Amino acid sequence: MAGHSHWAQIKHKKAKVDAQRGKLFSKLIREIIVATRLGGPNPEFNPRLRTAIEQAKRANMPWENIERAIKRGAGELGGEQFEEVVYEGYAPGGVAVMVLATTDNRNRTTSEIRHAFTKHGGNLGSSGCVSYLFEKKGWIEVPASVPEDELLEKAIEAGAEDVQPGEEVHVVYTAPEELYQVKEALEKLGVPVEKAQLTWRPVSTVEVNDEETARKVLKLLSALEELDDVQQVIANFEMPEELLSKLS
Repeated sequence: MAGHSHWAQIKHKKAKVDAQRGKLFSKLIREIIVATRLGGPNPEFNPRLRTAIEQAKRANMPWENIERAIKRGAGELGGEQFEEVVYEGYAPGGVAVMVLATTDNRNRTTSEIRHAFTKHGGNLGSSGCVSYLFEKKGWIEVPASVPEDELLEKAIEAGAEDVQPGEEVHVVYTAPEELYQVKEALEKLGVPVEKAQLTWRPVSTVEVNDEETARKVLKLLSALEELDDVQQVIANFEMPEELLSKLS
């Protein structure tokens, strides 16, 4: 199993903790604001917003918070206006890292991300320094309780490109422009969807077998995930299952 899916399993566990701390609400509100700004305030004609609202409801976010975020994204309310920014860099061991953020202050976000990279032995690079090692994809999370064979059959029928099973969550990959069509097709076929978003998938990976390097990589990725402005962290490492289990 590739490192991207390794990290997916860890993040799935972390999301439960984030939900308890309220950190998840902040990230979901930002996604609603950006989705509204880019695609309009009507979820019927804005699949990204519709998906963001579904995820907010699943996290038990009060409707008034969702409505306020939509109004902010539509410019009906004052407050910060967020933009999407992609950062690229390297973790220890030559692991390539992509960081997707939403920010109302690019200087602050850049400073925080650079500090995290530096503190944990990595380097924040310039635009394009690692993006060639990834390809943009649609990412759909399905509960691991769904049998793998059933999911694979229905994912193919729905138009997905690939399925990577996991102990915490299964990941379904799609062409980026087909993400929301595949998501809705899966749901019509009776497959529950926990999350759907655009992401970056590694086209090549780096093996991390040394425990000290592995620990540094995971600490950096976790530190980046903890930042309020960060929405996603993607890395191209592969790690032995026993080492990953020991460290995570």
